[in-house]
Amino acid sequence: MTIPAGRPLGVNERTVQTQSSVTIELKPYSRVAIIYGHHGHRIVDRATIDDIHIIHDDIEIIDIDGGIASRVPIAMESDELNGNKASRESFLSRARESYNGVQENQERRIGGFQLLAQLSYLRSQRDGQGIGLYSPEALNLKYDRGVDTIYSHVNAGDISITSCIGSGYDSAGALQMNVRNNTSREIRVRIPQGCMFEQAEWTGNQNLVVTKEEFVIIGPAKEESFPLHASCANRNAGAPSNDEMNVTPFIFNDLGESFQNQDSVWRSFDGDCRENTRL
Repeated sequence: MTIPAGRPLGVNERTVQTQSSVTIELKPYSRVAIIYGHHGHRIVDRATIDDIHIIHDDIEIIDIDGGIASRVPIAMESDELNGNKASRESFLSRARESYNGVQENQERRIGGFQLLAQLSYLRSQRDGQGIGLYSPEALNLKYDRGVDTIYSHVNAGDISITSCIGSGYDSAGALQMNVRNNTSREIRVRIPQGCMFEQAEWTGNQNLVVTKEEFVIIGPAKEESFPLHASCANRNAGAPSNDEMNVTPFIFNDLGESFQNQDSVWRSFDGDCRENTRL
């Protein structure tokens, strides 16, 4: 398969043109991630979040759909990022001030701020580039633009999450959901691979990422319960244990081998994680 130079990629104002021809071998029933940067160059050296180069590191506001790897600096010392309550609260408070476009609603089980704050908190400990809040692009996250996804349906009010519980990791029941159809029509809900669920409270336990795309059909005015196969996203933290979770508007990009097993998920999020990071 060949993607020629000059091929437009993206939608509307997000379109970029490929700068060179790329040829890959695609085996039967397989998928390969081909990632392009903001200017249309193929990025071939991304294996983890930490491989993403920060372009702007002195901004004050981050548009969550902006598509640029950037960071809002936070004036803290590295030894303060040890999982203590004060540093957690500082990151979360700054996240709510700095990210533009997150539609947080705890009652509806919609989140986003906490996920961005926690992934930024961990990357700040690991990469040594400075302490701050990272854009979704810098955390290998893309904004969910789907019209049939669980986030889009919940955000539109078509369905309600009545319960979302995380328990365990790398299993078909790591996420257990109860969802109600608020309409008079049947709704087909897609849960995309990479769909991120955050902890409702900053407990020190891990966030969850859906590793296999799944579909659920909910009848008119009906309520359905279903499990989702999910893996933990943060190696140096506890596994969810009957924890309340929120759906977020973010999807983790497959970096080629991100969703093969639990270890590959951790590697994509945390790299080799030799450092003793604390969530």
